Amino acid sequence: VPTRWAITAVDDTISKNKLEKIKQYQEISEYLVFNAEYLGNHYEFLLIPDSFAFEVIEISIKNPYNQSVWQDYETIFKRKKYADSVTGAYYVNRLALTEYLESIKRQATCLVFREIRPQYYAPCGVGILRETSREAFKNAPEKFNTLQEALKIIQSRIKQPVSNYTDKSVILKTKKTQRKINEFFG
Repeated sequence: VPTRWAITAVDDTISKNKLEKIKQYQEISEYLVFNAEYLGNHYEFLLIPDSFAFEVIEISIKNPYNQSVWQDYETIFKRKKYADSVTGAYYVNRLALTEYLESIKRQATCLVFREIRPQYYAPCGVGILRETSREAFKNAPEKFNTLQEALKIIQSRIKQPVSNYTDKSVILKTKKTQRKINEFFG
């Protein structure tokens, strides 16, 4: 087995195990934003008060005339196949998230914005991305009452319009159209 596949399998297995517990926890109560940057990899993690769901959208801005986009997601239900667009980075991001959620004993929906900047000139492997993701969660979160407030702070740190991510997000589209059962009673 190639080393990179073994690393991804371990990240996937550990985070799946953590998710079994996390899905039983209460949801967070406000929007949380975490960020980190290393070697041209800029991350923004947006945690949304809702049941567990996870999405990673990566956009390379190394060539402004030809931006590359990768995206994978999952809902409260387990993924049935490998995240073949984002690949190994998906699993390291999910591992860092599940470590954080387990530590606070809460669940959340998470949208990951990865902006690959011109400084990223040589792939260094998923280990770098795992540690960068973990680093983001070591800092205190920025807290917001609304999605718009959270997106505004994210926009202040990324170099492209935040709509490049939000317009592509399956999770945000679902959140706009799907109602929760408790909305029918009240």
